[in-house]
Amino acid sequence: MYLSRVRINKDIHTSMKFLGSLQVMHATVESCFAPDDASRKLWRLDYFHGQPYLLVFSQQQPDFAHLVEQFGYVGDAGESRNCHKLFQMLANGQQYRFRFCGNPVHSIKEGTRDRGKVVPHVTVPQQEDWFRTKSEGAGFVPESFAVVQRDIKKFTRKGKLVTLHTAVFEGILRITDAEQFRQTLCAGIGRAKSYGCGLLTLGRL
Repeated sequence: MYLSRVRINKDIHTSMKFLGSLQVMHATVESCFAPDDASRKLWRLDYFHGQPYLLVFSQQQPDFAHLVEQFGYVGDAGESRNCHKLFQMLANGQQYRFRFCGNPVHSIKEGTRDRGKVVPHVTVPQQEDWFRTKSEGAGFVPESFAVVQRDIKKFTRKGKLVTLHTAVFEGILRITDAEQFRQTLCAGIGRAKSYGCGLLTLGRL
């Protein structure tokens, strides 16, 4: 697995289209890989001192050349890190800083329908409880964390308006099941993974 990132040049006109559309971001991420690569790619848009970065977690190393040509800085090829050594080092009891962007939702049963209606959690306490619940069976325990950013994004998909509620969580976690935690990192957490949710990234304390 590779964790990669590339800077987005927010000062050029074409990047406004990229930064303003989850669908364009999703399509752009997919364009960084071979057409026959159907594997899951997790991604997230982060800002550091006002500079937007696209982070991508994937089985294959992405090629950012086309993305940089449209939305990046000339000569900046991005950077990638093979996560194999990190994965091998993960062990029960270890603590890490983390950052995670999720789509906190729950299902409400309606009448006789087999599938409930998916509705968002809209308050911070609800979103925090959702994250605690998602961590159960995921191989880690969030020991301390906070919701540091919330957003509502709207776009049209297949002729229907989609409203996506997102929340960014930051804090400290402790690994309780290293093997399950590795699977969680690769699979992502929650829904809306095609639209910038699900990626959990780690940092040392």
